[in-house]
Amino acid sequence: MLVTALRLNDYRNYSKAFFEFNPHLNIIVGKNGSGKTNILESIIVVSNTKSYRTREDADLIKKGCEFARIDLVCDSKIYKVVINKKNKSLFIDNNLVKRTSEFIGKVNAVLFKPSDLELFTQSPGERRNLLDIEISKVSNKYINSLLKYNSLLKDKNKLLKELEVDELLLNVINESMAPLIKIIIEEREKFFDTINNYISAIYEQISGKKFDINITYKKCSEIYDVIDELEFAKEKDKYYHYSTFGPHHDDYRFTMNGYDLNSVASQGQRRMVLIAFKFALIKYIENNTGETPIVLLDDILSELDKDNQERLLNIIPSDMQVIITNTDINNLRINNNYKLIELKEGDNV
Repeated sequence: MLVTALRLNDYRNYSKAFFEFNPHLNIIVGKNGSGKTNILESIIVVSNTKSYRTREDADLIKKGCEFARIDLVCDSKIYKVVINKKNKSLFIDNNLVKRTSEFIGKVNAVLFKPSDLELFTQSPGERRNLLDIEISKVSNKYINSLLKYNSLLKDKNKLLKELEVDELLLNVINESMAPLIKIIIEEREKFFDTINNYISAIYEQISGKKFDINITYKKCSEIYDVIDELEFAKEKDKYYHYSTFGPHHDDYRFTMNGYDLNSVASQGQRRMVLIAFKFALIKYIENNTGETPIVLLDDILSELDKDNQERLLNIIPSDMQVIITNTDINNLRINNNYKLIELKEGDNV
């Protein structure tokens, strides 16, 4: 998977901008506030159909403008996202895509950013959001099941808030939920199994240290118990007036040598675990799609010492496309050939 060109119109700080990328290593340098991160964010918007920096699409529109537009050329196709203050439209080769599920993951990118460390301390809901996005990009079965489940969950919670709960309707909703819950759990199990197969070895490659890194999936139920758990939770659901059972309560935690990561790992070790997790995610995507995602490193190298920089860059395959942002090219230890994109004052207006 290769991105060859990106055009931005009235996106964030850019009025009009055009960037070309080579198939291997690309380095974007510029002062803080010059728009480096905005370039990577726009690629993620095409990949995920939403930003990782804001929940409001309208925030992506340049101040004083009515809409923003992203045109991304990837593998000879043009992926376009047009955002106005109320909604957004998705296009592939100028053909309107009506369903988000038919657009998400067409361009697959993995982003490394300093704030990723929040994954270890943020809420279970935020961790599930990352999980849902990454699995949805490679599994149509998962995203379709998740969308149907969330719709049923909304209906179920509305029903449970009524003074008199319609038992027949509640049973119908639960029966419809059961096969969807099984698919969601199964796909999440596959995700964590793949990540755990790779993460310890990758951690050793990039840190030079050997630790047993593992992610424990805290699932709502075993697949074969789902129907019984739904039935068992009915009285509790009616008491609390919301659905107390289901994958919308799932979580996961990272461990190092069997201990909770947050209690035993230094900040530097947590950063290395996070990077190893992202590279294991790349393996997951490759195993499920047969394609290598685009790797985006947003100011992540400046967080590492020279030795860890070198180890990190050395484990990136030569045929993988990488886009790096940094404030200065001189503080990076880059041994490979690369394309340099320098952002200067005036480039974004």
